Amino acid sequence: MENFEKGPERILTKEEVVEKIKTFAENYEIRRELSDENGLYLFEVTLPDPETGGVMEYMYLRKGENPSKNRTSETTIYKNKFDLDGMPVGGDNVASYDEATGSWKDIV
Repeated sequence: MENFEKGPERILTKEEVVEKIKTFAENYEIRRELSDENGLYLFEVTLPDPETGGVMEYMYLRKGENPSKNRTSETTIYKNKFDLDGMPVGGDNVASYDEATGSWKDIV
């Protein structure tokens, strides 16, 4: 059996993350952007949610453990919804980054 070494993990740039988020949301405000020595690991944007009257948030998380001690097994974008009081009312993983293909997979 052949032994293949995995190359270094690909860290997406802010521009690549923003490009993907724009496929889900327009006219958003950047809420939080955090990086470490490897690059961007968390990026959050918010916009009004017409369904709840509250806020919708899209949150990018890079695979692995970050300095905030959050840990995720894959690079993803989550969509979270909050009501007028700021209480969460729903959320879903909307996209995952496939390292093998170098592309995003939308989750419906």
